[in-house]
Amino acid sequence: MHLPSTSTGEQPPPSISGPQDLSTGGSVSSFVAAAQDQSVDSSRRMRSRRGPDYRLRGLDLSRLDQGEAPARRARRVLPRRRYRRRLVVRWILVLVVAGLAALVLRMSVFQPFSVPSAAMVPTLQMGDRILVVKSSGLAGPIHSGDIVVFRHPKLFACDTGQDQVGDLVQRVIGVPGDTIWSVGNEIYIDGKRLNEQGWYDSKYGQVGSTPVLRTKIPSGRYFVMGDNRSNSCDSRVFGPVARSTIVGKVFAVVMRGGHPYIHLF
Repeated sequence: MHLPSTSTGEQPPPSISGPQDLSTGGSVSSFVAAAQDQSVDSSRRMRSRRGPDYRLRGLDLSRLDQGEAPARRARRVLPRRRYRRRLVVRWILVLVVAGLAALVLRMSVFQPFSVPSAAMVPTLQMGDRILVVKSSGLAGPIHSGDIVVFRHPKLFACDTGQDQVGDLVQRVIGVPGDTIWSVGNEIYIDGKRLNEQGWYDSKYGQVGSTPVLRTKIPSGRYFVMGDNRSNSCDSRVFGPVARSTIVGKVFAVVMRGGHPYIHLF
């Protein structure tokens, strides 16, 4: 038994067409894959037109296309031998620079000196190695109590062996303008007793065996004496020394008896 046709004469709806016709064996998955390939090709063409992205320099773009995260660049590790060589070179440079700085400092400010006699006992021993701040590097004037190195006086009437050396080291007792003399075993400056801070050898006292004659110290000159007052050829014999003959002021003792010994003044 056949049912009567219900056709009204209308045409059936057209079939959906695409990259592959679903009615002819195509599938949804193949359609999506084709669309993705077209999107990737389009993005690559756009990148090629713009030029390479500097932010992606050194990265594997093929791995980015596959969805993989870029690996971090490994830190460069120097070989142990190369690292040691660089460290040694750095230390050598540091030592060279320090040596040059010390040499310049020594030439411009400090000067080493060896004590030539026992005239400064007990403060300085014969043979002590001392550092002297040169006169050009002194920040202020020379004061009473300072220990100075000065050039050998031309008139040196002492038979102590000190006339065989070029420079002497002694303590400043009077400065320009002072009037100095001694009474008994005490020294007076401008009428006031000189109170020394235990510099001289107490065994011989403040004056020792040679008195200080009344002397008005001229401008630009200094009255010097050794701390060993009974064994010192000083201004009591050759008079005040000129400022121009003073090499510098003693800053420190750095060696005594052939061994390191630090004492600052």
